[in-house]
Amino acid sequence: MLRNDKGFTLLEIIIALTILAGGILMLIQMFSGSINQGTQADRYQNAVYLAQQKFSQMEMEQFPTETTEGSFENLEGYHWQLEVLPYESPLNNEDARIQIQKISLRVFWEDLEQEKEVRLVTLNIHGKTRTAPADTLQAPTPTTTTAQKAPTAPKIKNLNPLRLP
Repeated sequence: MLRNDKGFTLLEIIIALTILAGGILMLIQMFSGSINQGTQADRYQNAVYLAQQKFSQMEMEQFPTETTEGSFENLEGYHWQLEVLPYESPLNNEDARIQIQKISLRVFWEDLEQEKEVRLVTLNIHGKTRTAPADTLQAPTPTTTTAQKAPTAPKIKNLNPLRLP
């Protein structure tokens, strides 16, 4: 009986096609994963841009506390929330009506059925201030130039900002 050993068997062809199909499926998953990550990055970048834009607008309006949340007119799916809280600091001065505020602006959106957020936080001085006159600061203390003593920093006499007339 003559046998032709030059060809492939049906089993070898099925195994080769299975390996090839598995490799192609892995490539497709990698490409779709990178597309999803690109979409998520785009949404995150939009949220950061919207947060910076809203923050700048509210800064120009002196951070009004009447409106504490809303949505963006240009983009659906994004909304914001503003929180203005007092910030404990030795620089607060009730007589001059100066209060440092902690301002937090959060932008929310939904991505892959999860709510995501970007938060921008800053401190703001609520009240009128000006720099302290030079005579309220103490002169620096004299120091020696030996290697054993390090120079000391100038001491500040009054940390409270002054009220504008």
